[in-house]
Amino acid sequence: MEKVEATINVPSSSLKKRKKVPQSVSYPVVTLAIILFVWELCGRFNLIDPFMFSWPSKIFVEAQDFFATGEVFKHLAVSGMEVGFGFAMALIGIPIGLMMGYWKKLELAFDPFVTALYTTPMIALTPLFVLWFGLETLSKVMMVFALSIFPILINTMAGVKMTEVSLIKAARSYGASERQMFKEVIFPSAIPFIITGIRLAIGRALIAVVVAEMLAGNIGIGYAIRHASELFQTAEYLAYVVVLMVLSVLLTELLKMFEKKLAPWRDR
Repeated sequence: MEKVEATINVPSSSLKKRKKVPQSVSYPVVTLAIILFVWELCGRFNLIDPFMFSWPSKIFVEAQDFFATGEVFKHLAVSGMEVGFGFAMALIGIPIGLMMGYWKKLELAFDPFVTALYTTPMIALTPLFVLWFGLETLSKVMMVFALSIFPILINTMAGVKMTEVSLIKAARSYGASERQMFKEVIFPSAIPFIITGIRLAIGRALIAVVVAEMLAGNIGIGYAIRHASELFQTAEYLAYVVVLMVLSVLLTELLKMFEKKLAPWRDR
């Protein structure tokens, strides 16, 4: 009996691998959708007192209103400038952390003071910053600087200490100078720690500017939050908070993209 061979024509397009949505995107989206759905249901079935709290649809309506009037952009511009200047100043923590992590005597001399300042509740010193630097922009910038510098500095120090000893010995055996040591060995090794420090500092910077504007400001996101809370406009209050949350997530994601460009070997 002759064997009959059947051939099945499969479209070449079906053989192509379908691009799947990364789990890093799909998982948070699904989780957020479930949270918003349950939260909205609680609001619709009067399980939430609108005077005390709000729900997604009402918050979205309020956000539409202040985006349409452009009010939020005015506040964001001021807060963004204050965060930008303060955060740029805080990046001085990178070279300081590199030096303190590399030279032991420098660490011994200044580490107790760094630890003391890092553990100090800087938010409680906001009135003092206002007294020193006034009610204008400078006091907010200095608050951002004071809260942002220490996560960057401490994580940079940790990154230097985590550098493999074999790499340092190899560089020294080839006659590398101190400058070459920092540029070719220590700094690349510390990059992931520096990025982590910057990510932590972003959150602290936003906290600093909001608290400073709430206590001593007549413009900015912190002032807008305080103003809405004083008028018991809960939905508007939460809408501004959501804007800050979205901004923080966007900045963090941009930082992750920057890390992938700067240290592609860390992309796992």
